[in-house]
Amino acid sequence: MRAQDSGMLGGELEGNSYAIFVADRVGNVDLSTQAPIEGTYSDPDQMGLFWSMTVSKLRFHLSNRLEQLPCSPRSSVVTFTAEVAGEVVARAELTRLFLTSEVQTKDVLEYGFVGRFFYTRQSLSSDSPIIIALSGSEGGLHTPSQFAALFASHGYPTLALAYFNLEHLPPEIRNIPLEYCQKAIEWIKGQPFFRSRKIAVFGRSKGAELALVLGATFLDIGGVIASSPTSTVCIGSWSSEDAPDVYCPQSSWSYQGKPLPFIPLTEEQCLAFQKNLIEGKRVDSIHGACFSNQDMLEQATIPVEKIQGPLLLISSDDDHWWPSSLHCKRMVQRLTEHDFSHSYLHLDYQNVGHGIRFPYIPTTNLRLNGGTAKNNAFAAKDSWHHILAFLKQLSYGTV
Repeated sequence: MRAQDSGMLGGELEGNSYAIFVADRVGNVDLSTQAPIEGTYSDPDQMGLFWSMTVSKLRFHLSNRLEQLPCSPRSSVVTFTAEVAGEVVARAELTRLFLTSEVQTKDVLEYGFVGRFFYTRQSLSSDSPIIIALSGSEGGLHTPSQFAALFASHGYPTLALAYFNLEHLPPEIRNIPLEYCQKAIEWIKGQPFFRSRKIAVFGRSKGAELALVLGATFLDIGGVIASSPTSTVCIGSWSSEDAPDVYCPQSSWSYQGKPLPFIPLTEEQCLAFQKNLIEGKRVDSIHGACFSNQDMLEQATIPVEKIQGPLLLISSDDDHWWPSSLHCKRMVQRLTEHDFSHSYLHLDYQNVGHGIRFPYIPTTNLRLNGGTAKNNAFAAKDSWHHILAFLKQLSYGTV
């Protein structure tokens, strides 16, 4: 049995997987109970052919203009073939939707920020929370648009918000003003569908850091989902805008005209970081070195106890970018020490890498990620169920 996938929201993906089974006496194979005798995965798994795909092509449509950034394809097609003795005896196609047919999008540029709003007419009249989705260190809107499409398809209006590397925004993360994100919050509050609904922020990786910072800064944020986050403000760039070739570490974020305290890297660490990235090697130990300087660590720590709503923290113990598990444990300890009045949940996955996303997409790219394909696939599915449960409980005020 073989599977081939093509298409993804905002880009192109091609992947292949296969599994060989011994059929029963009447020719049946049950993927939920049977393990393949050979294939791209090894245990009984109904969705094994999906997450175990080897990706042969992955390309995003790059553009610096929002209007030229496609919100397509809205679906991907998976082709299945069944072979007996090398001969194809059956073929089927499955269309997977990133957006339901009811989801609409609106590009937002005229209010001082760059975003794409995903919604359904029904969701605008509901009491569900409104979500702001943030990208990681890749910038732009590719990643947050994927999550925004899925959130909107589940009934949660979502603003995919770019904060660098698109339109007039800076090309790098360097002292990004939090007031920029505040404009997006104010835009949501000014919409007729707002009606004092809760605003939640979702972010992955660098976006998770920003989500936590926004939650700790602005009272309007009523919930935060942080996937593979840090507990500190980290270095944004190691050069100033005026002298790009000179070592001069910069904070990622600023507020009221001042850079937020951050964890810098030495020039040697910056060079090692660049070298490791080029060679495809892990960089978490470089980020982790900050834990040796307790004074600097405390100054740069995000005051998560100030967040005015519940938290969902998602981490892994084999994160090759930074020690997200340790960072989340620091945040849990801080919340406990400050008698945090809202609920919080820490999902800490074992032998899982940095790229915890949504279910049933290929998890075989372990370079600069970590974990195993099987464990990463489990974490994506399990955390997604928790995310949806978190949002549902946030809608009813039970979290």
